[in-house]
Amino acid sequence: MPESFQNLLHSLPLTTDQLSLVCGAVAGIVALVFTFREQIFNWREERRMRRAIRRLGARALRDIRLPDGMGGEVSIDYLLLTGDALLVVGVKRFSGVIFGGAQTDQWTQVINRCSYKFPNPDDHLQHQVEAVRLQLPGTAITGIHLFTHGAVFPKGKPDNVLLSREIRQKPPKLKRIPKVLREAWEQLQAAQDGRRSDG
Repeated sequence: MPESFQNLLHSLPLTTDQLSLVCGAVAGIVALVFTFREQIFNWREERRMRRAIRRLGARALRDIRLPDGMGGEVSIDYLLLTGDALLVVGVKRFSGVIFGGAQTDQWTQVINRCSYKFPNPDDHLQHQVEAVRLQLPGTAITGIHLFTHGAVFPKGKPDNVLLSREIRQKPPKLKRIPKVLREAWEQLQAAQDGRRSDG
């Protein structure tokens, strides 16, 4: 036990029972933090991700579903209204090291010397962008992958990949929203509100 901490304990007018209670409470808190460290980490990362998303767009729709034009539906994590376009954001909660590129069929996640393959997420992102285009023809729509939970791309990351920590480090871009984008946004938001009230 550090000497300064011992001196502090000796200077406090605590009985042996009270001191035991304080030490037990501290040990309990340390045990709880250790037990729930993964949940605490995930909670912090989710907060950081939401803050990053607020910096990307003036408004956001979350967890929306749109027809895909082939009789099915596409789920979109976030759709943002920005000064340039409507932005589809696919959230990727990946830790570890990521290797992948636009022309790579399989991307790889490496954690503790174990590697895991997953399909290039660009195809799914393109389906999401096309689903929004079906609803709003002629509107500028773009898409990005937002990697959270400490993912790193040591060999370089594709142009359509952002890391949540990168967004937090940049000042938010405050652009005027063109009328055509505002109207498209309101149209899509009204359609989503109608679907939610029907469902």
